Amino acid sequence: MKIFESLSVASWAGRSAFSLSLRGNIWLPFLIAAACQTVALLFLVSFHTGLALPVALPLVRLLGGEAATHYPIFYYALPPMFHKLTIVITILVASFTGAVATLQFAKAYGFEIRGGVWGRALRCWPTLAVVSFVATLVVMGISLLGTLVPKEAVLNDPIVRWGVRFGELGLFIIVQALVAYTTAWVALMGHRLLPAFRDSARVTVRTFIPTILVVGIPSLLLFPFSYVFGRMDLIANKLRPEVVPAVLGLELLVTVLVVFFMVGAVTRLFIWRVQSSDA
Repeated sequence: MKIFESLSVASWAGRSAFSLSLRGNIWLPFLIAAACQTVALLFLVSFHTGLALPVALPLVRLLGGEAATHYPIFYYALPPMFHKLTIVITILVASFTGAVATLQFAKAYGFEIRGGVWGRALRCWPTLAVVSFVATLVVMGISLLGTLVPKEAVLNDPIVRWGVRFGELGLFIIVQALVAYTTAWVALMGHRLLPAFRDSARVTVRTFIPTILVVGIPSLLLFPFSYVFGRMDLIANKLRPEVVPAVLGLELLVTVLVVFFMVGAVTRLFIWRVQSSDA
């Protein structure tokens, strides 16, 4: 696929998702996942008060250690603790709501869906939960690659430091692109786990630039948050540590918006590719 054609296809897929942004039923699965994350964040922040104390305090100790129960260390430890809970929510909840969203987008694009969307997504959930778990392991493996670079070089050389960050981001985008169509293959076409991974990679290769764009641009929009959380000690010292939950809340809001458009665009690309002679 030529570069200008690829840009046109990616733009078309993005516009297709944007055109459905006023449909509340498509937003619902994203809001459900976001609500679970919001509850998790509030649960952590209020670990020392009220009815949450008996459960939240041991949870904070488990995720952040004993030091995380003390001020202001709690706020420095809050982002990694919250992101660990987010991984669990992604595997258990977002794998299901993502299937619902994919089915609803596909139906809005004219793809024939037999039966109820929510029931069909529920039947696909076990497979998609495994997909999410495997993808999470791969992403965690990518994040560990940075530890292979000598720590002194990362701390003392900004070129090395930014090279590691953007190298990890690039690998993350590529991996995410390769598995981008897995949910669609499972939810829309009834594929099992391994065929879904295989065919997702196949569609990505044949639609490489558009897929990289619709996956990579949202990832780039979220990158500033990972940078901020990586320097949270400095930021919290310049401001007040209590600003950390607000930053996490903003990240959650931006994530909902960009994931909506990413899922919508990926689904549009998937249907286009499957319905074409190149699928």
